[in-house]
Amino acid sequence: MTVGLSSSELRTFMEQAVEACITHVDRGGIPFVGVVVDDTGVISEFGVNKVRETGDHSAHAEIVAMRDAMASRGSKNLSGTSLLATGEPCGLCYRFAIEQQVDAVYVAVDRDVVAEWGFDYRVSYPALGISDDKLEGFAHRLPVDRGMEPFSRYLQINTHYGRPSVRPWKGTS
Repeated sequence: MTVGLSSSELRTFMEQAVEACITHVDRGGIPFVGVVVDDTGVISEFGVNKVRETGDHSAHAEIVAMRDAMASRGSKNLSGTSLLATGEPCGLCYRFAIEQQVDAVYVAVDRDVVAEWGFDYRVSYPALGISDDKLEGFAHRLPVDRGMEPFSRYLQINTHYGRPSVRPWKGTS
């Protein structure tokens, strides 16, 4: 395990991220939450996508959490930390995590499953130089019991007459 946390502690933090994500979806958000942890526990807000609110196209959930962690640490990088994400990060978020020296990324729901739920940003990986080789040993699956719930709730809330009433954003985790 990276950052000195047990798999049980990481799972607990991922479960908390999923709960925060469900709340965010119920309030009208998209089903992505990111949170940064170190050996002391959670060190960032449970970041949500703030692209619409801020007009900042890089304000994805994971980047919001990483920016918050850097600000709270007073640090220019995130070495010694892990990023937990409810849905696998897009290429931009992975690139940011790599550049900020995050030790590892843990995902509750992987990119292929997320794509099945209407959030297909897999094209962003090669565009930003993110390959499976680059992610080997860096990105890890950490499924939790309710991991799919934010995505199913999102579609339930945003589907009328069998069709999505709001199209998920592509490339905005």
